[in-house]
Amino acid sequence: MTKRLRKHDLSESEIDALVIADAADPSAWGDPIVVPPSTSPRPAWVRESKHLELASKFYVLSVLHRLGADATLTFSQDDGVDITIVQESGSALTIDVKTLRGSREWVVNVFRARPRHYVLFVWYPASNDVTMQPTVYVMSSERLQEFLSTRENVRTVSLESLDGALEAWHELTMTPAT
Repeated sequence: MTKRLRKHDLSESEIDALVIADAADPSAWGDPIVVPPSTSPRPAWVRESKHLELASKFYVLSVLHRLGADATLTFSQDDGVDITIVQESGSALTIDVKTLRGSREWVVNVFRARPRHYVLFVWYPASNDVTMQPTVYVMSSERLQEFLSTRENVRTVSLESLDGALEAWHELTMTPAT
């Protein structure tokens, strides 16, 4: 009776060697997993919202790059950071991108106010004309928190009420004070 090898009995390099040795042998592998296509179409709101959110992040990133910022898109961040801008002095700004379509009313949701963190509202008209550029409102998270604290039990915020935030890209490209 031969002893059956377990994964933890082998080093990582030994496992790699076994896999490479079996790579060309179809009998060494199980049947591939096949997932059949869905029989129902994906709802339009899923397609539109996820694609539009990603489009918003890339739009902001492209504008920042055109302005000369050293900006990087981040993925899977739980802390509301979609984009990071590294500045010449070695300091960084972070950006949370919020996407709106049609209504210019932002349904207030949880965000974390902190120094050098910005919330950008990217608004698209309700039109199906995908060539229209969005309108962007730029506001520091601390200023947004202060703005919200002056209003009791506010559930929505009109983007037009965010004084000085309309296309305020300069706030993100200024060199920080040292």
